[in-house]
Amino acid sequence: MIRGFGNRPVQAKLAYIVMAISSFLVIFMAISFITDKVYSFRRDMVENLAILANTIGKNSTAALIFDDPLTAEDTLSALKAAPYVKCATIFRNDGTVFSRYSRQGRGLEEIDYAMKKHLLGQAMKAKSGEEIHNFNEGYLSLASPIMLDKKRLGFLAIKADLGRLYNRLIISIVIVIVLIGALGLLAQVVSVRLHRFIAWPLFELLQTMETVKRKQKFSVRVRKFNDDEFGSLTDSFNSMLAEIEKRDEKLAHYQNQLEEQVEDRTRELVRSNEQLKKEVAERKIIQDQLARAQRMEAIGTLAAGVPHDLNNILSGIVSYPELLLMRISEEHELHDPLCTIQASGKKAAAIVQDLLTLSRRGVTAMEVVNLEKVLDEYLDSPECRKMLDLHPHVKIIKDLDPGIMQIMGSELHLGKTIMNLVINAAEAMREPGEVVVRLENCYLDTPVPGYGKVNEGYYVRLTVQDSGQGIDEKDLEFIFEPFYTKKKMGLSGTGLGMTVVWGTVLDHKGYISVVSRPGEGTVFSLYFPATMEEQKEIPVAEGELFQGQGESILVVDDVEEQRLIATDILRELGYNVFAVSSGKRP
Repeated sequence: MIRGFGNRPVQAKLAYIVMAISSFLVIFMAISFITDKVYSFRRDMVENLAILANTIGKNSTAALIFDDPLTAEDTLSALKAAPYVKCATIFRNDGTVFSRYSRQGRGLEEIDYAMKKHLLGQAMKAKSGEEIHNFNEGYLSLASPIMLDKKRLGFLAIKADLGRLYNRLIISIVIVIVLIGALGLLAQVVSVRLHRFIAWPLFELLQTMETVKRKQKFSVRVRKFNDDEFGSLTDSFNSMLAEIEKRDEKLAHYQNQLEEQVEDRTRELVRSNEQLKKEVAERKIIQDQLARAQRMEAIGTLAAGVPHDLNNILSGIVSYPELLLMRISEEHELHDPLCTIQASGKKAAAIVQDLLTLSRRGVTAMEVVNLEKVLDEYLDSPECRKMLDLHPHVKIIKDLDPGIMQIMGSELHLGKTIMNLVINAAEAMREPGEVVVRLENCYLDTPVPGYGKVNEGYYVRLTVQDSGQGIDEKDLEFIFEPFYTKKKMGLSGTGLGMTVVWGTVLDHKGYISVVSRPGEGTVFSLYFPATMEEQKEIPVAEGELFQGQGESILVVDDVEEQRLIATDILRELGYNVFAVSSGKRP
């Protein structure tokens, strides 16, 4: 502690010495003063309370002799004139309560058990006429015997509040604090005076050195007061600061040049790094797209030869039931089985159509399409109603912007795309919820997620959003792969639904993005290029317009089954049919 004091500044040392001596004297005097005040007050309180108790006791002798508690209560009520008296109780010689008084009106319990047990017990053991008192918890309790002709009739116990004592103590403490503050101020003034004459030059030098050390500012100078030893030290220190300032100016110049070179190089590296990251990201996207395209092309090549043969086989399964249904009535016993065979054939034909789309040979012709009309046709179709019957907890919400633009495409494939997306959304929802199908016009000038670049222009965006279980991040990159599905094969499709969606979007020169979080749902966004061409209205032919009037038709097909089916159907319609396998002469 002494070593720490020795390291203090001179100004602080002077101030500490003056204040320590002054504070010691003031504190000693304050303690003596407060102690005397407390002792004298307590003594005066005991004397005054004893006189008051003696007076009340004398006035209560008659009430005790004649056993009149009411008169004793009237006598005790005179204590109202003494505001510091909290409560009082008159006891008989045997310690039982004779009469009580309380300033708050709750006197029956004011003389607590401790007073009766200890204070009254001591009074009974004391000499005749001797008072017993104690100080406890801010109160003075006093027990005084009630005497008549040197005979004790009972006891008077009084409990007085010491609030006045505390008020006096507080006033004394405030006086002491004011005195200490005044003394501290006086000590500060004295120490400043001493410091100005003795330590100011040294303090000025030390303060300047501290400023130089903290701020590294060498342009400051120490003020010189006199030409003594401190003056010589000041001149030397100022010369040293001047030399350091010149050196720092040169270093700062070189540092600025170096920082400019480093900043230029850093900016070049940052630009190169950003460009490299961008190129790597674009290359990864292109590689992923190329790998997917190669996989799809390989699978498409494999699937390209299958649909033609399957269509030849299925044509008989679909066409012959149609021909037979034309020849029999609805009440015929074979009508329903033939319808079942025809429906199964159409389902198989739909799978063949998916394979055609997979092989990129499904979209054969492009025409102006109103995507809003395609959506409405699907929502009103039996397929949609059947799907809703299988998923009664799902509700489809249609949200359309006004004035949806036209696109170039195939209504068949676009309708199948909407159907696949809606069915997948419904099957992903295990709890009641909504599938929101939204159509809106938009303008693309920035890449869609998953694509390095896009063709800028107007697009029609088809969004299908569900509140289902979502798709894991590890599965997102594989959802468009053929036969990649988390569903049971044969129960929820063929595994080609999303592949067909991807192929359709690609055939329509569009873009597709998927956002999904497990437990929150999935959002598919499809972008189709808009067109300014107008849709042509094609009249729908009625069934009877296909009926022939004996006209001749030549059927050329190298497959005998196809020739027979076409010949039978055309003859059923009333045409004169000739069928050959080729254009060569027999």
